[in-house]
Amino acid sequence: MDASTPLPKSPAPLAMLANAVRTNAGVVVAFVRATWKARRHRRDVVRLLQLDDHGLADIGLTRGDVVAVLAGSTFDDPSTRLRILAVERRAGRRAQARERLTEGAVTAPRLGARV
Repeated sequence: MDASTPLPKSPAPLAMLANAVRTNAGVVVAFVRATWKARRHRRDVVRLLQLDDHGLADIGLTRGDVVAVLAGSTFDDPSTRLRILAVERRAGRRAQARERLTEGAVTAPRLGARV
């Protein structure tokens, strides 16, 4: 190039491609990491099927919960869904217990209360 040749005003196509690769590399890396983590967790969830029903109940799950989350997409993390199911079930049991307590408090007098 001599001094009379004007420089291009836009970046060269190769530079634009390199910029696009840099911009999207983080997205690709995040996707690969999430997929790898989901596969690892899927293997761990499959191991839960080796537990008996009592062992699953101890951690707040049923065999149906485990089978249902394994039926999902291979890209989804089944351990996240299991955690949500266990928390929801625990919250439901607590709500039922509170409801039973409030019903009992309304119908039965407190111990030591004067009538």
